[in-house]
Amino acid sequence: MWAFNKKWLRSVKVSALMLALLSASCVSHAEHHDEPKIGAQRIIALAPHAVELVYMLGAGDRIVGTTEYADYPEAAKNIPRIGGYSGIQIERVLELKPDLIIAWKGGNKDQDIEQMRALGLPVYLSITKKLDDIPKEMLSLGNKLGLVEKAQKAAQVFNQTLAKLRRDSQYKPKVSVFYQLWSEPLRAMAAGSWINELITGCGGVNVFNDTALDYPQVSIETVLLAKPQVIIIPSQHGNKIEAGDKWAAWPEIPAVKNNQIHFINGDIVHRFSGRILQGMQGVCDVLDQARAINTAHK
Repeated sequence: MWAFNKKWLRSVKVSALMLALLSASCVSHAEHHDEPKIGAQRIIALAPHAVELVYMLGAGDRIVGTTEYADYPEAAKNIPRIGGYSGIQIERVLELKPDLIIAWKGGNKDQDIEQMRALGLPVYLSITKKLDDIPKEMLSLGNKLGLVEKAQKAAQVFNQTLAKLRRDSQYKPKVSVFYQLWSEPLRAMAAGSWINELITGCGGVNVFNDTALDYPQVSIETVLLAKPQVIIIPSQHGNKIEAGDKWAAWPEIPAVKNNQIHFINGDIVHRFSGRILQGMQGVCDVLDQARAINTAHK
């Protein structure tokens, strides 16, 4: 079994950068004369990433309801649950009397969103598909929460950190990557997905590069033909997928031959929050390992 790669979790570079991000969002600042003194006070956040962003802006105590898997930071585990991927309990939403509902396009059922809007509830639709959408989301939420200055600082640090990660890998040798989203059935994250941004931003090349697809089902034969130098396998909601050993039977794959199968925290890389940059640094560290091995074998 390949050991879980912990190097990326201990990365000093991103730890310092993310500390700056959290500090920018959590430290109290004197209010700007144009900044609203009050924003939404009773928030229902219908996605884990929305919960993380609200906490990042220092307003986590305003969240009165959320969905399953919203587990970060630790305090978020105490928020009442009012649904999940299977749907939202609209009657509970009404009982909680929210003045802001953060819904997620793609993560919540369209019929639930439409029903809440039909009831006259204050629904804000989070539409996040790319890394560059995250700082925009910070600014939008900052405006609705009356925390414009904090949001501006957090967005600025996010943009600076993302730019540095991309810049640092810009001229490094390319590394081919298979991102194994699921094992049964075998699924990849293709070029149409946001994970592809993490891979390409770190100087990687996604071996499943169809831009029309997000999560295609693939076969072992196609992976064999693609010959990825790295295989990345994410955990699911804190549970590590025990899927590394299945590749031991295929030593002709460079990633298998060179022990370049890596597990990463899926809850970080699969959420559109500030923490995704920690995940991106982890991907960059993994690709740097593969580069070192490739150089040694030349």
